[in-house]
Amino acid sequence: MTWLLAPLPVQTFLDDIWGSRPYHVNRGCANYFDNVLRGSAAVEELLTHVQPEPSAVRLVRGGEEKDPGSYRLADGSLDPVRVRDGLADGYTVILNGLERYMRTIGALSHSIEVELNFPTRVNAYLTPPHSTGFVAHFDPHDVLILQIQGSKIWHIYDAEVPPHEMQRREGFAGADLAPPADLHLTAGDVLYLPRGRVHGAETHSELSVHLTVGIHAPTVLTLLTHLLHSLSLRDERVHDRLPPRHLDDPGLRANLVDLVRAAVRTVEDSGAVAEALSAMEDVLVRRGRCPPVGQIPCAVGIDGRTRVMKYQPLYSRVIPVADGVALQFAQLLIRVSRDHEAAMLFVSRATGPFRVRDLPGLNPAQQTELARTLITTGFLVRLPES
Repeated sequence: MTWLLAPLPVQTFLDDIWGSRPYHVNRGCANYFDNVLRGSAAVEELLTHVQPEPSAVRLVRGGEEKDPGSYRLADGSLDPVRVRDGLADGYTVILNGLERYMRTIGALSHSIEVELNFPTRVNAYLTPPHSTGFVAHFDPHDVLILQIQGSKIWHIYDAEVPPHEMQRREGFAGADLAPPADLHLTAGDVLYLPRGRVHGAETHSELSVHLTVGIHAPTVLTLLTHLLHSLSLRDERVHDRLPPRHLDDPGLRANLVDLVRAAVRTVEDSGAVAEALSAMEDVLVRRGRCPPVGQIPCAVGIDGRTRVMKYQPLYSRVIPVADGVALQFAQLLIRVSRDHEAAMLFVSRATGPFRVRDLPGLNPAQQTELARTLITTGFLVRLPES
């Protein structure tokens, strides 16, 4: 987030802007995002990565979606030539879920998840000159828009759709909107839009490529859903069947109030809330992309002076297991004895480089062995000696 929002401090963003108002980071640095996606090659690189997954691609013009069969081959696979033809015909090409297909974008996405504890999803929008992909609309989640190539005019309306109306999924009527404020995004810029804020966008004389990072902040409803699911695994009351004719018999309907109240009392248990939060944490851990398996030669000859750091930001946690603890990250679980707990907590929380000898609670041999394990599984990388 520090890199994405610079020069705006992250804490200022979270305290004063998040969830309340749009914000434009106007930095005037066209190649700022090149380490994620090079603007000069963005279209070809994006189409190459999503070609194996045609369902990730949509073509839209003026809010109308093009028939997917028109840009797929007979076997259902994506035809990049027809996609480019659609782009030339004025269609915006939308590539969904890029965090699943591109490692650089996946790393960026999960880095945000680690910092905010919110699941994210990244889509790309390739918009030809003089085009509008979508008319005025809103998103039910917060977004960060990263302008990769070209420029785009964003129309920001002074109108917000309340969360309860978003849940109804009714069509949005934007005919009575007051004139919007316009923002001009150029390559390297970032635009933040809170959930429900009505907006639209269009290009002028050049092709635009931007990434939309959807930040799906869990709500109280999310927490309650996980809480009830956790209860369903151990409390029979939430599995009590409703009686026959409960919709038609007034007396039975009235009795259901007491049944629900009994279930709600279990929700008030702080232990149940802790279980629900743990379930949400497990979801976030598993969203991390498993890093490449570390190179075994990198683990040879390490000692207490060896410098290491995490391969990339990964949401990880230390959990109790039979006869010890485990470091959980991505789809992996590294089990160790209980005397390793302090060291595992240390590496899970580490944000920068450290030396093997810094691992707490272990003797030198244990420190070396743990570091070797975490290097070969890809969680840690060995750094050059300074």
